Amino acid sequence: MNNNKWTQHVYAMELRKIITYRADFWVNFIGQTIFSIIISYYLWQAIFASQGATSMKGFSLDKIIFYYLMVPIISRIQQGEMIGSISREIYDGSLNKFLLYPMNFYKYKITTYFAHSTFYYVQLWLIAFVYFLFFHRGESFNLSISNTLIFTFVISISTLTYFMLHSITELIAFWADNIWSLGVITRFIVRFLGGALIPLAFFPEWAVSLLYYTPFPYLIHFPMKVLFGEIEYSMILQNTFILIFWTIFFYIISKVIWNKGKYSYTGVGI
Repeated sequence: MNNNKWTQHVYAMELRKIITYRADFWVNFIGQTIFSIIISYYLWQAIFASQGATSMKGFSLDKIIFYYLMVPIISRIQQGEMIGSISREIYDGSLNKFLLYPMNFYKYKITTYFAHSTFYYVQLWLIAFVYFLFFHRGESFNLSISNTLIFTFVISISTLTYFMLHSITELIAFWADNIWSLGVITRFIVRFLGGALIPLAFFPEWAVSLLYYTPFPYLIHFPMKVLFGEIEYSMILQNTFILIFWTIFFYIISKVIWNKGKYSYTGVGI
């Protein structure tokens, strides 16, 4: 089986596995989404009312609610369901198959990772459709076909960037007995500095200027700007190249850790 064929089979197999347990997904997803949107709506409604404003930092109430509806799903697209899988395989010894079989570790992991991301991507547009059908007032923004296509490309690159970043923390498991807290810290930093908890428009200008020297704004803030159609094509191209740079940078670090760590790996679990 050639390289392309086996990745297609792995991707399809992973999708079938996800669909098999779709009930668990919907219970968790709908519960988290409803909880998030209710909290966001009443919080920002109170903030807008206290300021006596209809717009803040370029956000209307309608727009910021949509922002907080989309951002958790974008985070799920980037994180998939594979977070922690590498460290678990190191701990229980199941990483052996990647050392024994003629299978590229990164290619296999990225393939399964993107299968989960694809599933969440479909949910994103389903939720967006429901929002625009029943809740959107048509006041401040509209999605266009060009924006959604560019967004699809950008979110794919940012998902790969996130995978490479998180693989670095996962591979620390070659030497550390527990890297769970390190993973939690990484996810929190990405969400906070990426604009998932608070839009970067509400950050001080000096802080935003510094953040653009890091990969974090390009993971969440940048895709949302593309989705809203608030960024010019030249800047989209520039930011995409920056994302690709960070992806390559994290891959090199991850690969170095992998090459060193596999010689410390015993293959018997802990």
